[in-house]
Amino acid sequence: MLREHFAGYRPLVTATALGAAAAVFDTVTAGLTARRAAGDLARLRDSALVTLGRTHARLVTALLGSTVASHLADAGHDDAEPWGAAMKAHGVDTADSITAELALLLGAAGFRADCRTAKTRRDLGGLLYADGIHDSLFRAAGKHHTGRGDNSVIPTPRPRPESVPTAAPVTA
Repeated sequence: MLREHFAGYRPLVTATALGAAAAVFDTVTAGLTARRAAGDLARLRDSALVTLGRTHARLVTALLGSTVASHLADAGHDDAEPWGAAMKAHGVDTADSITAELALLLGAAGFRADCRTAKTRRDLGGLLYADGIHDSLFRAAGKHHTGRGDNSVIPTPRPRPESVPTAAPVTA
């Protein structure tokens, strides 16, 4: 019963962490856009644009993984627990590192104690340890894939579909 609970709970924690990181992403992009419009920045540096593009891609892919874990948990799938564990570890770690990267684009303001970005970073730091450290969550997922888990089975390869005959080429 506890395993089922965590299989459904972990994707929700992950989505919450990623949502917090997305809020920081929105804050940073709005701040940079406003500074550029006000003339404080002549242009955005390529390194800032790369950071924004990379963090967006990481947010989206981690959220997709969390969504898959949630669907597996809702369906009662055997892989729900290892997916939830791995995605929680990956997603929260991703959210934490993304907010650290994005805070740099805010300058000193991103590190002030009264800044929402700094508070989000502190909260995400706590989530890194909630429900176990990431190594234990990744280890649980690894055990599942190697058949070393208590209730896991080494997945058998799916049979390949028979090759579909193709029509002979038409020659003129």
